[in-house]
Amino acid sequence: MEKKKQTYEEAMARLEEIVRQVENNETGIDELTARLKEARALADFCRKKLYATDEEIKKILETEEKS
Repeated sequence: MEKKKQTYEEAMARLEEIVRQVENNETGIDELTARLKEARALADFCRKKLYATDEEIKKILETEEKS
């Protein structure tokens, strides 16, 4: 079965869920490292997605200005 691509919104929601769990001490010590690694990967994914989107928007605006 093919894995669905994660959206920015899904990644942010999961990241917020992890942060909430950690802040509320809902994550056991055994899970903490795994959750922090997941959070780091999600934050990296979101940062890359925002950068790529920003670059696309800049290209679109530059093209429109030249027209």
